[in-house]
Amino acid sequence: MAVIRFGKNGVYQVRPPGGLVAARFRHYEARSGMPLLHDHLWLSVKGQRPGGKWGSVHSEVMFENTVAASALYNEIVMAEVCEALGLASEPRTVTAGRRPVMEIAGVPHELIRWTSRRSDQIAACRADLEHEYVTAVDDDGNLKFAPEVSEQARAKLNRMAARMTRPPKQQTRPLAQLRAWWKTSAILTSGVTVDAIDSLLERARATAAAIRARVAAVVDVALAAVDVTAMVFVMNKDGSFHRRHLLAEARRHLALVLRGRRRAPGLDEKIVNAAIATHCLDITEPKTLRGRMPAYRLYTARWPLTDPPARRPPDAEPKAGHRPPAGPGDPDMPRLPLEPGEWDIPRVPLLHQRAVIYSTVLTARLRAAPAAPCTTSWRTSRRRCPSNSSSRSRTPTKTPTPSPGRHST
Repeated sequence: MAVIRFGKNGVYQVRPPGGLVAARFRHYEARSGMPLLHDHLWLSVKGQRPGGKWGSVHSEVMFENTVAASALYNEIVMAEVCEALGLASEPRTVTAGRRPVMEIAGVPHELIRWTSRRSDQIAACRADLEHEYVTAVDDDGNLKFAPEVSEQARAKLNRMAARMTRPPKQQTRPLAQLRAWWKTSAILTSGVTVDAIDSLLERARATAAAIRARVAAVVDVALAAVDVTAMVFVMNKDGSFHRRHLLAEARRHLALVLRGRRRAPGLDEKIVNAAIATHCLDITEPKTLRGRMPAYRLYTARWPLTDPPARRPPDAEPKAGHRPPAGPGDPDMPRLPLEPGEWDIPRVPLLHQRAVIYSTVLTARLRAAPAAPCTTSWRTSRRRCPSNSSSRSRTPTKTPTPSPGRHST
């Protein structure tokens, strides 16, 4: 993502041979005072060209690759912790219907919930914002936004909730003092026994040994390419995506199947290349120089949706009798009328779509040639995708603008 553009209209691109200059700030706690190991990076936007001259790094490319970089950071941090302490990771569902997160295996869920006070506050505030989002109406009584909260809108509402509930920063304390306070607080308020807290590392190592014994360290690149393509195809708007979306999903897939093991360098790129070559179709219609660059090629999966979209006739009349929904979970939630000629995307369960995709692709592979035995578990219950930094979505702002005639599902 480190690219320096120069020449007329940025026709030339180079990568800084010496990389980028960055300052890292390591934090051990969240604003709530609970343990949360994380880093903040301050990147310099100046990079050196091969000739010795300095130029500005293309900041737009860096923002577009934020999700892929975040997935890489989470994967590497988890692998380093597990390798250093002899641990393993496991998926844990935080919110029903959402993508699971990777946690240290063997840690009691009650102890993890003890550290999640901040996330509970954000979730409660986001629920209120989502209700306001789907019930907001203009002066004529029409819905201002979509009757359902899209993934992109939910991500922005989550950021708004985080800002609204953010507590003030606390005074910096030594790590030894923080650890003593955390242990005392966990014993008193988490509901976990003292013996379990004192022997937490030994319990986690025993769980990791059991996981490592049944999960191999070999990744089936072909199956990973199917899983990554299916997830990105189902979750991205209109089934179209860029290479960076595949890369972010490939890193999440590796974190899931390797369970804390350190992977070989370049394995994520290998999965993405296999996915593009085998299961993706290039649908790019380049109109600018940037559109012809490999990073901006637009892809879709080679397989269709389970049910083709039903196209409304051009002379169809909009549906009448719309009313604001009672809440986000209202089963009779109405849908905004479509403009003539718009696509009415059916609501097909995501897991059903992925199951059909897997069945179609794997059956074709088995008929073509015997597949190599799979030594790792590649199925997952993930149902959400990272927010697409390049996708356009209608989200609430301070002065929302009505957008009648369209809806998102």
